Amino acid sequence: MPFSSDTNVALVNELARRLNDNTRRIRTLEEKLLSLDLRVNGHDQRIMDTTKQINTGELEVSNELTEIKDKLANILLDIQNLKIEIRKSATVNDMREIQDYIELINPITTKFATKGEVAEIVREEFRKQARKVMLK
Repeated sequence: MPFSSDTNVALVNELARRLNDNTRRIRTLEEKLLSLDLRVNGHDQRIMDTTKQINTGELEVSNELTEIKDKLANILLDIQNLKIEIRKSATVNDMREIQDYIELINPITTKFATKGEVAEIVREEFRKQARKVMLK
């Protein structure tokens, strides 16, 4: 016999021990792999959630930017319309000229001579002329 029965038993025991040891190692590796897989899946889920939030935020910012651009375009158009209206409106000099015309024809502020005042002025001038003629 090439191997004795004690050697066979020892060999079988060694093989069983190694098999059990390898089985335990494989089980430990499987548990670690499962744990890593769960962690990776958790990270993947958080990354997807974060990406979704970023995309939602980006869409909101894009919409707000579009709205701001539209409002800015409307403001610029309003400014152009105001410039046109300002060019059409009267200037300060135009208003002063109109005010001068109004003051010129306004009977309250303009001093008109009455008929009696004119007659008195004419009589006074005749008297002055008569004195001059008499003095000569």
